[in-house]
Amino acid sequence: MSSPGDRAAFTFSWLALRLLGKGLYSNPWSALSELVANGLDAGASAVYVYVDATDKSNALVEVIDNGSGMSRADIETYVRVGHNKRLDAGEAADSVKGRKGIGKLAALFLSTRFYIRTKQASSSTSWELDAREGQVQDDDRPELVATQDAPSTRNDELWSYIDTGTRLTLTSVDLTGYGSQSVVSLGSRLANQFTLLGEDAANIFIAVRDATNSGADVRFHPVQKSVAYKNFVASYVSLPPGSSTPPDFIPPLGKVKFPVEMLPGGVYEVARTVQAIPRSNPDPPDNEAWSEVSHAVDLSAQTYEGRPYKLEGWIGVHASIDGDAARANDDRFVKNKFYNPAQIRIYVRGKLASEHLLSQLGLTGTYVNYIEGELSFDILDDNSLDDIATSNRQDFDETDGRVTLLRALVRPVVRALMNRRQAIAGEINALLKVEKERRAASGKQAFVQQLRDDLDQHPEIAESTRAELQMVIANKVKGDVEPKQKFSVFLSHASKDADFATFVDEVLRSRGARVDEIFYTSRVGSVAFELNDESLGKQIRESITDSNTQIFYLTSKNFLASQYCLFEGGAGWATRGAGEYLKLNVDYKSIPAFLTNGKSEIKLLNSDGKIYLTPELHNYLVDGVFNPMIRHLNLGRDISGEGKIDLFETVVYPSLMELKAEGKTHEDYFNPTLRAHWETLVQPGVAAYIASYQPPGL
Repeated sequence: MSSPGDRAAFTFSWLALRLLGKGLYSNPWSALSELVANGLDAGASAVYVYVDATDKSNALVEVIDNGSGMSRADIETYVRVGHNKRLDAGEAADSVKGRKGIGKLAALFLSTRFYIRTKQASSSTSWELDAREGQVQDDDRPELVATQDAPSTRNDELWSYIDTGTRLTLTSVDLTGYGSQSVVSLGSRLANQFTLLGEDAANIFIAVRDATNSGADVRFHPVQKSVAYKNFVASYVSLPPGSSTPPDFIPPLGKVKFPVEMLPGGVYEVARTVQAIPRSNPDPPDNEAWSEVSHAVDLSAQTYEGRPYKLEGWIGVHASIDGDAARANDDRFVKNKFYNPAQIRIYVRGKLASEHLLSQLGLTGTYVNYIEGELSFDILDDNSLDDIATSNRQDFDETDGRVTLLRALVRPVVRALMNRRQAIAGEINALLKVEKERRAASGKQAFVQQLRDDLDQHPEIAESTRAELQMVIANKVKGDVEPKQKFSVFLSHASKDADFATFVDEVLRSRGARVDEIFYTSRVGSVAFELNDESLGKQIRESITDSNTQIFYLTSKNFLASQYCLFEGGAGWATRGAGEYLKLNVDYKSIPAFLTNGKSEIKLLNSDGKIYLTPELHNYLVDGVFNPMIRHLNLGRDISGEGKIDLFETVVYPSLMELKAEGKTHEDYFNPTLRAHWETLVQPGVAAYIASYQPPGL
């Protein structure tokens, strides 16, 4: 145990330490990474990071490791800023991640009052640093003071199980400005800080408590990377001997999908490829940067100024960096303001040394932001060569020859990956061109057929005149005019009649119609009713006019009372031929005059004042509602190359004598899909609907 009153003073003033800390670390997560690195340098097989941010302005952070711990002499070394730890490591110097001995400033950056508890086989000590306002002046040198009053935390039991190691408890850490998502993302950042491959990250554990889980039993879990390997369409991989290759780089690799709406099926698939990172493939000899270092490099021996170098790791190009599209290939894909996969992370001695290489390659193009990689290049911190780490410890001197060599080796690989992604874009564009031409031809053919059907609705026009009109208009369309290629169905109804419209919508979708092929404001989850009047009016207008829309009107006294229904009816009447709309009526007297087309119709409300599925209504739904809708949607599917929706069969009912002989009723011959949807969606609410419904004139 340390003796009360025992002290160890830092070698710099408090002002100098503060200034150094601000220059070294740009955020709390970088500082925490340094503290974890200290534990790994101490030989720890496990490092635990605990963050209690329930009060973000007064957070508690603990870093606990099971390394070698610190003796009293080590405490004296700890307070010496600028000590080279590798000199003390001897033959083990190559395994030490830090070099400058300034990682301890991370604790001072995070907190003005922290505690160090450390254990060795034969001793344990506890120390406190208190540099709060009023406790130390700018010119004073802060001190570690031996104490027996280190605070108790939730991690006391964990610490009791550790035989040797160090426990750092930081109080009053200010995490304001860092939201819950940022705090939770710390684990991913730590995984990137210290590991080259995801499966090597299991020796760092994290537990985060914040306002979202303050009452829960928060447990430590291993940090994990979020690398979407399956979203790489092409990769280069060369791993150190003995490393375990991520399964996603081992054949069979499978395919990646590119969402392309116009292509059949909506996707374009490409086989993933993996190659070895070229050992001797630098920039061209005439590249100015390469010419500056070529004299110091032996590519065949892989040496720089006689010192061996190795470029190991992986680098790939994403198929997509759009969140939904990328996650369709690999649900591990993450891209937000706290994590950007468009980076090449450079590791030295297993620790992240730079994540800025991609932007330093001088490459431009659409797909430079699709590149992600993790590469190891230890010669950047070779003990026998100059220290080229920048003062903020987050990058290297870009003018050094080793950095020039790294860029010369990586740039051709990145360029090859970008070219591969560009080639795929070219393949897709070529297919799109062919598909666009095919759709245009099919669209014109569908237009001509629709035109003929519309003209046939007007027998008052002489047949010769109709034929001449069709020929003239069709010839015009064969030029540069692009007919509409989207076909949809619009269900115009009052909200009080929603059960009947829902029935139509769900029957169509059960048959295979897509949600985007049916405009229907009462669908569960629709936000149409939450839009303001102007927005909803615009949405209705666009749905009617922007595509080949077949309008279905569910007329009723509720329809007549709705300004939107009348707007929809007027818009449909003004923009469509009389034969292009469909109707289902609750009663005849509620049909608007401008929607009376002289065709045979049927009403839901029977003479007995009830609504039920009769044989006549069943066949009207088949022949007068659903099959016309399906034929209309299939015109669009002909153009897009999608599979067609099957039509319903019209029921031919047996005679009453045959029914009686078979012991059946008409209902037994109803289409099972129609009958099930009617009994589930319509029939249960019919009684209440009729009770509230009084058509005009009754």
